[in-house]
Amino acid sequence: MNSLSVQQLAEQRQLPSFTATINQQDLDRLAQIHRARVSDKTWQARQSDLRQYQIWCRCHGVSPKQATSADLCLWLSHMATDDCLNRLKYQHSNNESTLYRGKALAIRSIRRRHSSIKWFFDQLLDSNPATDPILLDQLAGISRLLPSKPKRAGALRADWLPMVVDSIDDHPFVMLRDKLIIALGFAGAMRVSDLASLQIEQIRIYPNGAILGFEQRKRRQEYSQIHIVLGKNSNSCPVALLSQYLNAVNSVSGPLLRRANRNGAAGTSGLHPSSIARIIQRRCASALMGNNHISGHSLRRGFIDSALAKGAPISEVMKVSGHKDPKTLMLYLDDCGQFDNHAGNGLY
Repeated sequence: MNSLSVQQLAEQRQLPSFTATINQQDLDRLAQIHRARVSDKTWQARQSDLRQYQIWCRCHGVSPKQATSADLCLWLSHMATDDCLNRLKYQHSNNESTLYRGKALAIRSIRRRHSSIKWFFDQLLDSNPATDPILLDQLAGISRLLPSKPKRAGALRADWLPMVVDSIDDHPFVMLRDKLIIALGFAGAMRVSDLASLQIEQIRIYPNGAILGFEQRKRRQEYSQIHIVLGKNSNSCPVALLSQYLNAVNSVSGPLLRRANRNGAAGTSGLHPSSIARIIQRRCASALMGNNHISGHSLRRGFIDSALAKGAPISEVMKVSGHKDPKTLMLYLDDCGQFDNHAGNGLY
């Protein structure tokens, strides 16, 4: 189920073969470039989707590579139904994943898995059962049956930020790191993947703020930057915390947000995005008396909601958030500002 090399694709799909003299270094280079066409997160999502599909096939006596469009319809229907084998759980004890019965998946998750299977069969067959009209009809029916309202993370409001940061108490390095995660993630409207990808050599600190550089961000394949301004609260100022943290790490390169070693000091390996998300949830839940709506995305949403509610221009908010379409940005807006310029004002 792993991604296929250029040579394997040529063999399986009978593409034109090489006429040039090549060696293994050429093949490795071609494979690397082919692999780089989509982000690491997309590859990880595909592998997760294909693993779930493969285990589902095993449970139902289906060969993953020989599934028919009817088999795929059944697979989609199980994902859209409560109490069916549709959820994947990783077992640390035996390093294997198993399916268990759970609630129906969100329609966006089902569509993503269908897209992964379509990609998978594209690599193998000339005729793709995932594009059969009957399967597309099945997706249309699922879309009408399942709720279409997307689940959105709760926002960490700006006035909650100092309270969350001040409540963090731990080993000196861990405490400083977790404070920086909360303050910097909010100030830069960052995703957990953004925080995890930060590299020390891409950070510049100035008297009035800091600039964070990224080789790649979600939907941005080119180099980009985020500008962070000084905070009015010295305890939760992201630039001040960043300076203190860099002094504690004492390194000129490598991942910014690092794991702690057994002594509680800074290690060398970076935090995974899921670990950063858990840190955000745990620290916010402790400070906000168990607010269950907080997730790893709450810092990004909190900045956007708070900035728009304060009256910041959409164009300036987009510079920080990295959005290219104002319509996408407005999806973050809840109640703030929805009634100020309402067409019905003064009509009744």
